[in-house]
Amino acid sequence: MQLSDVRYQDVAQSQLQRALHSGRMPHAYLFAGPPGVGKEMLATRLAQVLLCPNAAVTRRVAVRDAALSNAPSAPAEAEAPVGLFGPLSDAGGEDDGGLFGAMDAPSSVDSGEAFVPVDVESATSNRAAPPPEKDCSIEACGQCVDCTLLTAGTHPDFHRIHRMLSKLHPNKEVRNRKATVLSIDVIRQFLLGPIGLRPSRGRAKVFVIVEAERLNQSAENAMLKTLEEPPDDSYLILLANSADSLLATTRSRCQKVVFGPLPTDFIVERLTAESKIARDTALFFAEMAQGSLGLAQRYVELGIGERVEALHETIRQAESEPLAASKRLQDIAKDLAGPLKKYQDEDEGDTNASRDAQLLVLAMIATLLRDTQRMAAGAKPILSEARMKQGKGPLPGTRHLRHVFRAINEAEYQISSNANTGLIFDSIGIALNRAGHLAV
Repeated sequence: MQLSDVRYQDVAQSQLQRALHSGRMPHAYLFAGPPGVGKEMLATRLAQVLLCPNAAVTRRVAVRDAALSNAPSAPAEAEAPVGLFGPLSDAGGEDDGGLFGAMDAPSSVDSGEAFVPVDVESATSNRAAPPPEKDCSIEACGQCVDCTLLTAGTHPDFHRIHRMLSKLHPNKEVRNRKATVLSIDVIRQFLLGPIGLRPSRGRAKVFVIVEAERLNQSAENAMLKTLEEPPDDSYLILLANSADSLLATTRSRCQKVVFGPLPTDFIVERLTAESKIARDTALFFAEMAQGSLGLAQRYVELGIGERVEALHETIRQAESEPLAASKRLQDIAKDLAGPLKKYQDEDEGDTNASRDAQLLVLAMIATLLRDTQRMAAGAKPILSEARMKQGKGPLPGTRHLRHVFRAINEAEYQISSNANTGLIFDSIGIALNRAGHLAV
């Protein structure tokens, strides 16, 4: 596992590499961005770098290209490898030390990477470290005991904090509560307690708090002192879909790292390679997911593509029977609620699955209507034009579509507020009716 495995998050990668090269890692990070874009993946790989005794500067080199070349490659200079905070050995070659102690050079490297000696800024310098080179990054070796333990999910100094840990709490009363929030009981037992202990492997302790937006106010307040003055060699990484969901006092004590949506072409490439689905269907999922690979993969598993035609017919039905179309939209949502339950834990219940299914139906409608907008502007739709032009009649003006999108936005808010489902979808059916003929 390498930090560079997380693709298309260059801002986050650069920010972390600057901190690693400077030797002054913040003890608390807040990774904020949409779900399914690599926040936890990057947090886990950063933890591996912090826990790996062999973490060193690596440079990506075209090993395979050099091997295929007829010209012999130039030999590397006979220099000692460089650790995270400086040279790993002195002139005499007696005192080897990586990030936290003795270091053994990896016995082999990946076919596309090589460990190459590179000068780095010493941690003792008061000057800001220069930005890392484009192809130069600090990575874990991937072969030591610590890397093996972390990959297996059994490293004693890596702690993944989530709300379902309440089911492992020693207090029976806490175990019997529904784990809908990340409570103070979980934080005290699984974070504040272990963080005060010495690392089991003697290097560092890393705590990754998943779904940090679910922290209740008491839990956040209990963490403030630790976030401000954590014990030595302790690192906390909070993962949240939105930084604004946390208290200002929590945000101010963390170094914020912003994650953005992934490119649509990348998501399409992954979906078509993994699921063998048609490109236009993969593109439809990518549009629905709004840059989230994780959500797009979930849509494939849910079989959303099989329900697109039913949604086409329902939108066309709204031209003449808006309330009947409303009822059919509700039925599609109920049909999706069942498969969505497998993504819910037992404490979330059926309500959240039903709510997520309703929001998913709205997202499907919005994605189809964006195709209508493309055709109205003379652009090529995502789905095949034959499928989009099954109806007859003129395309609606953008003014009419704007009213539908406004109704969808209002419906999303009403669903999150637990308003009456029938009334919510009635409003969508009426808005579609007023928009006139839609080329879907």
